[in-house]
Amino acid sequence: MAAPDGASCPHHAGALAVDVCERCGRFVCGECLDLRDDRTWCAECAATPSKASARASTALLFGLLGFSCCASFSIAAIAMGLAELWAVERGEAPAAGTPRLQWAVGLGAAQLCVVVLLVASFIVWRLLRPRLTGAP
Repeated sequence: MAAPDGASCPHHAGALAVDVCERCGRFVCGECLDLRDDRTWCAECAATPSKASARASTALLFGLLGFSCCASFSIAAIAMGLAELWAVERGEAPAAGTPRLQWAVGLGAAQLCVVVLLVASFIVWRLLRPRLTGAP
C-alpha cells in the first residue's frame, strides 16, 4: 500500500514516506523500509521477534486437550485463540502465531459441534426409544 502524498516518516524528520507498514500502519521512508516475504515492514516491526506468542501455543494446547471430552478446553481454545488473533490484527502480538491460533479456534469449534451433535442424538434417541422398542 503506497503512502499518501505528503506523508512523512515518524523517525526521520522531513523524509517523505514511500510505503505503509503492513503490521502497525506507520508510514515508512526508504531508510526505514524493510521488505520481508513480499510484505512491507517498518524498522520496529521488523525487529520484533517472529516466533509465536505463549498465548498462541496455549490456545493450541487447549484445542488439543479438548479431545479429552472436556468442553471447557474447547471453549478456552476458542476464546483465547480469537483474543490473540485480534491482538495480531492490531499489531500487539506476533503474526507468527496465526496458524496455531487458527488451528486452536477450528479444533475448539469442531469439538463443540461434535458435543452438540452427541447431545442432540442422545435426546432424540431417548424420545424415540419407547416408540421403537415398545418399552415405557
